[in-house]
Amino acid sequence: MSGLRKAPHSNRRLTVLLPAAGLLPLLLWQLIFFLLPVGLMLGLSFWRTEKYRLIPSFTFDNYVTIFARPAIWRSLLLSVETAIFVTVACAILAYPLAYLIAKKAGRWRGLLLVAVIAPFWISIVMRVGAWRLLLGEHGLINQSLMALGLIHQPFSFLLYSPVSTIIGLVYAYLPLYVLPLYAAIRNIHDSWVQAAMDLNAGPVRTFVEVILPLSAPGLIVGAVFCFVFGLGEFVTPALLGGGKQLMFSQVIQDEFQRRLDWPSGAAMSVILLALVLATLALSMKWIRRASGETES
Repeated sequence: MSGLRKAPHSNRRLTVLLPAAGLLPLLLWQLIFFLLPVGLMLGLSFWRTEKYRLIPSFTFDNYVTIFARPAIWRSLLLSVETAIFVTVACAILAYPLAYLIAKKAGRWRGLLLVAVIAPFWISIVMRVGAWRLLLGEHGLINQSLMALGLIHQPFSFLLYSPVSTIIGLVYAYLPLYVLPLYAAIRNIHDSWVQAAMDLNAGPVRTFVEVILPLSAPGLIVGAVFCFVFGLGEFVTPALLGGGKQLMFSQVIQDEFQRRLDWPSGAAMSVILLALVLATLALSMKWIRRASGETES
């Protein structure tokens, strides 16, 4: 009888321990490859350098220096402005595409989704290199415009400029906006849209009062993806921007590699990480609010 009494207790213990054991590899992965490096970077940001040597003495000088250097603030402001512009551009381009795939594609839906995802199968360096071939003074775009007689000399601003950086970032992150938007729009029942139209709501009012609010979670998730990745982007600005205006990630790389000031670079990285975490915290609040309004 005592063994039978212990059996339910042991079963309850197994139901608790088995999920915990399944989460253990994930927790170890996060500890080793995320929390530990972030902790080391945070600690390094309070060190100092002397004659290119690391001195493990606690100081806030790195953060004070960052706040006192206008060039760093200009690069951070440029990164934020670029990320916001790319996010807005991706939202404008992604919404009609996601709506088309979700509601109008029919049997072509799977093929279109594959076409959206396909760029991720190619290295980002190769994709950016292709844009350099397209946007250069002797690239396909300039040569085509000159052959059509639309311009008499190639546009020099297409490559190695903020324009080329934004084009590359929009191209890179547009799929990250389309996919969550597609999922949100796909969950909007056609009967809800039809009910609004039956109540004499026109297409514009139906979109503004029904479709747009119901797709808000997808809009927020896509915006977070584009903004966070755009804020810390390095490869695209380095290859397409030409180094004329350095974004914040490029300044961080410069601190580590050229100036060999690791504590200063670590402090900048901590500031960038704080911005990303703040964005994620705000987005979670917005997503919960949008999801609550959708459910209600």
